[in-house]
Amino acid sequence: MLAKVLYRVKADKFMDAYWGRSRLTVLAYHRINDSYAPDFDFYGPNVSATPEMFERHLEYIGKNFNVVDLQAVVDFVENGKPLPARPLLITFDDGYLDNYEFAFPSLKKYGFPAVIFLMTRGMTNTNERPWWDECAYYFFHTRKTSADLPLIGKLEFPTPQERENVREKLMKQLKLIPEAEKRASLDKLQHVLEVPSPSMNGQIFMNWEQVRELVANGITCQPHTVNHPILTRISETQVYEEIKQSRDHIQQETGQDIVAFAYPNGRVADYNQAALNALREYGYKVAFTLTSGPMPNGDVKKHPLEIRRVYLGRRDNFEVFVMKAMGASAFGEPPAYVEAK
Repeated sequence: MLAKVLYRVKADKFMDAYWGRSRLTVLAYHRINDSYAPDFDFYGPNVSATPEMFERHLEYIGKNFNVVDLQAVVDFVENGKPLPARPLLITFDDGYLDNYEFAFPSLKKYGFPAVIFLMTRGMTNTNERPWWDECAYYFFHTRKTSADLPLIGKLEFPTPQERENVREKLMKQLKLIPEAEKRASLDKLQHVLEVPSPSMNGQIFMNWEQVRELVANGITCQPHTVNHPILTRISETQVYEEIKQSRDHIQQETGQDIVAFAYPNGRVADYNQAALNALREYGYKVAFTLTSGPMPNGDVKKHPLEIRRVYLGRRDNFEVFVMKAMGASAFGEPPAYVEAK
């Protein structure tokens, strides 16, 4: 309701003036799908918009921003080549099939470039659920209304809302533990909720042939690690391996230059100096967080490996999207960087 009121009084114009013309807005999408469909048994909060809402986003973007491609951002960082007024970069994380099925046609319709950050394991194992979708699957299909759950203990969840609340509580704890412990927790979850393993039928992620088609049509694909670990939950050796191997996978499959990276989970606590060092060693020029954006152009130049993004979620109505795109979610928020310069 607040977003609707702000939209009616044209608060987006105030935010536009506050941030100015020389700021980079990077939109962070994940999935484009209908997470409220009755048979959707994946992790709903990983959906950014329905296909219809995504079309509305693009129409608004075209009227209020200058959409740029990844190379324009790299050229600005590396060579000082000016960006247009109100530059905006469209990005997606993970590489789900619905990026190809729903987002790609809309991007082509509007003639907009974009970047998809690929969790490269998904392109090779296209029907394998990542851990967050596996967790959601067990809660979706269980007939139990209470259980002694890993990490959070015995809880009751007799209603759909309570089930979602409990799932979110567990998800938060799963993100905090080392990656090596996560598998054991998911195995225990499956056991206590008494749900069979997810079917391996049906494609979840894009395959490499579809990735190459995107690249041939102006959609840049760049690394998001191999296995999507939170980088502060694995060893420094593993950090280097995830960053290097995902780069190598995409180079081998597409022939692209690899210049950009997106941190899994993307908050300032989710990457560290070891990750920044690895990115530099392996030739990355820019990297993207999920700290709220937009970002003044001068800060982009100072912190090219910690570029902020505007996170978009399925519960965002159109007015919320407008306010977020204009910078409301970052208004008054002090910038946070792992590396001070």
